[in-house]
Amino acid sequence: MTAGAELAQRPDVAADAVTVVELDGACGLSRQQIGGKAWSIDHMRALGLPVPPAFVITTEGWADYTRRGAIAPEIWEQVRAGIATIERGTGREFGSPERPLLVSVRSGAAISMPGMMDTVLNLGMTDAVQQALADQTQNPGYANDTRQRFVHQYRETVLGDANGAVPLDPWDQLRGAIEAVFRSWDSARAKTYRRNRGVPDTLGTAVTVQAMVFGNLDEHSGTGVLFSRNPNTGDGPVYGEWLVGGQGEDVVSGRLTPRPLDELATTQPQVHARLIAATELLERDGRDLQDIEFTVESGTLWMLQSRSAKRSARAAVRTAVAMVAEGLISADEALDRITPDQVREVLRPASGVTTGQEPLARGESACPGLASGVVVTDPDEAEARAEAGEDVILVRPTTSPDDLHGMIAARAIVTELGGTTSHAALVSRELGRPCVVGCGPGVVAALVGRTVTVDGGAGLVLAGEIVAKPVEQIILDDVAQLAQWAGAEPSQLVERLEERTAAPESTEQEEVSVDSPLTELALLRLVGIKGRVNADNLALSLGADAGEIATHCEGLVTAGVCATTPAGFRLTPEGRARLEQLLTEERATVDAAALTAAYDEFCVYNADLKVIITDWQMKDPATVNDHADADYDGAVLGRLTDTHQRLRPLVQRLGALAPRLVRYTDRLDRAVERIAEGDHTYVARPIMDSYHTVWFELHEDLIGLCGLTRAEEAAAGRAH
Repeated sequence: MTAGAELAQRPDVAADAVTVVELDGACGLSRQQIGGKAWSIDHMRALGLPVPPAFVITTEGWADYTRRGAIAPEIWEQVRAGIATIERGTGREFGSPERPLLVSVRSGAAISMPGMMDTVLNLGMTDAVQQALADQTQNPGYANDTRQRFVHQYRETVLGDANGAVPLDPWDQLRGAIEAVFRSWDSARAKTYRRNRGVPDTLGTAVTVQAMVFGNLDEHSGTGVLFSRNPNTGDGPVYGEWLVGGQGEDVVSGRLTPRPLDELATTQPQVHARLIAATELLERDGRDLQDIEFTVESGTLWMLQSRSAKRSARAAVRTAVAMVAEGLISADEALDRITPDQVREVLRPASGVTTGQEPLARGESACPGLASGVVVTDPDEAEARAEAGEDVILVRPTTSPDDLHGMIAARAIVTELGGTTSHAALVSRELGRPCVVGCGPGVVAALVGRTVTVDGGAGLVLAGEIVAKPVEQIILDDVAQLAQWAGAEPSQLVERLEERTAAPESTEQEEVSVDSPLTELALLRLVGIKGRVNADNLALSLGADAGEIATHCEGLVTAGVCATTPAGFRLTPEGRARLEQLLTEERATVDAAALTAAYDEFCVYNADLKVIITDWQMKDPATVNDHADADYDGAVLGRLTDTHQRLRPLVQRLGALAPRLVRYTDRLDRAVERIAEGDHTYVARPIMDSYHTVWFELHEDLIGLCGLTRAEEAAAGRAH
């Protein structure tokens, strides 16, 4: 069905370009060329599963259409040959009233773009075909329903007119539908989707043409969606829904209420058994939790699509552990499939019983979870008491990067000021600490020294110690198993997973450009902002050799301006005084008016960025993002990349105004590069040079260079 010789004669398409291909299980082309939908069809046919015959017009066909503005005659001939192949595979004839063949025409990009592009079902329908279907099935209602579905969808998708005239010739219908799918790649909604998710416009879409099977035929027909395991818990057996008389998107659209898959087992046990066998095969072959679409036509099962399923954090952990036990994946693969955020999510304790108890403070929920301890208000005290084995709660008017060591040490965090996009909120979510923000003035003084419980999910601070509802034992067992494979204690699993992700950092120092000399001010300022930092991290941020940094820091310790702690170097009181002296001297060398104007511009971007980071961490105010939804995450990361490109000239300008700031461009660029490579710890992890960390450090530097204080900026709502 592929026509290399004909392609060689087509001037706008390369001689070796593949344009139309039968999906017979031996296609051999990549997802990039044929899209996820067609790749799934071809792969299922290769496995011997029952799949309606189909062919695909590759993304090269889209590119040719885009250049020409029409389907090339040579490609159209290949499409006609593709229809002939489907006719042979079904024993039906397209456009004929004898044994009519109807087809679906679907988009298929390499990257899933759900709902963004167009689909037409039941194509090939005419008056004569409708009558033939009614006569052959003795079911006029089915024939009429199929006709009405087609007409409505064709008018909406192809014609864009609810009363438009549908072509009478099935071949004209097919041409119109293919062109509509090609055009839908450049629809406003598709462009917006790609822009938000960082998907290149040049990828294009393939078009899959497939023989229709009819879930709306009779009482033994229907359509359904199932998962090879429960996507919420990760437990077996299969989990799905089934809709008698349904077709196309009826189940996933939410327009109709489907029934549990168990009903199919009761009404059609043989079909159900074949479906379960196919599901087990697809999961074994894919070595992952599968999301499967299927149709039953008069008691005959047809598989339509299979792909890796989105899942909750709990399901991700359970599935990974179970698949190792079943021999589907290795322990190393299981660890690669689990993110630190997913472990934090499954281990968050549920709220305890608080009925009738009046809270000591009430604010906004920033990070769910329940934790109890003694309230302290100083980060150094929080660190010292936690190291002594005490459970502490850090309560502050607001937090800044130099509070990080205390935030890490605390069981939970509470602030008087700020909202769900504040520093305290963003960092607490990355640390997995329950957090309540914006509790109002006076909370620090009212709570200091008291034993309290922070209910991060409810946004409450309660008196005394409240026992949390225990995490289910099966979750604890799964986490313990993952920790054993990682060579760590369960309490260290998150840290170990982060280390696995960050392993490539060992070579980074060689890649960082040094644009300004290492100075005492640069070193002391970074130690002051980070609070506690080791020589390796200082070297990475400053673009210097770790040995050189260690030597410098030892000199600072000898001079009494720094001290060593288990977490790294910190400033002493003498060091803070020395830093303030150096900052005062630096302020005298900069253009104050220009820097203040640049800072005002920075604050506009700052508001945008905090929303982006919040959306990365939370899907909505009550739902922590478990990062199982690749489309959602892609949208957020696309916004982050877009914001970075827009603010990059400002950061470069800041480096020109104050030479010490020149390194921030490289640091932010490096974070974006790591994110693009798939290392999402570079979005907001506070213990590394993540985008959020570097951005917040730049904010701190600007506050200082403008002669402002964090307290003043927090009161003004610009530095929470």
